[in-house]
Amino acid sequence: MNKYIKTDIEQGITFLKIAINNALANLETGEEKEIKFEYPIPLQLIINCAKERGWTEDSNMNSDWTNGWQIDYWYSMIHPNRSDYLSIDGSLLDGNTSLRIINDY
Repeated sequence: MNKYIKTDIEQGITFLKIAINNALANLETGEEKEIKFEYPIPLQLIINCAKERGWTEDSNMNSDWTNGWQIDYWYSMIHPNRSDYLSIDGSLLDGNTSLRIINDY
């Protein structure tokens, strides 16, 4: 792979992680109730950023996290120090990703 392409991708991922962390911070402080991205954001990047912020995967909710016929997904994470959970959902077909914190899990 061309070294410029590799560097562009690495820098893009870095900026995307910054945006995800900023979005999570806004949700955690209550500044935003829901954040909807117009583009599909890689689920694994969101999960990794949330884990770095102390969220853990919700094994009860994540056993069946796709609808099986379309490329839609929903995923939940729990904050260890609060009674909130992070809801992540999106569609690769429609090109969106949404994040929201739901209180009193």
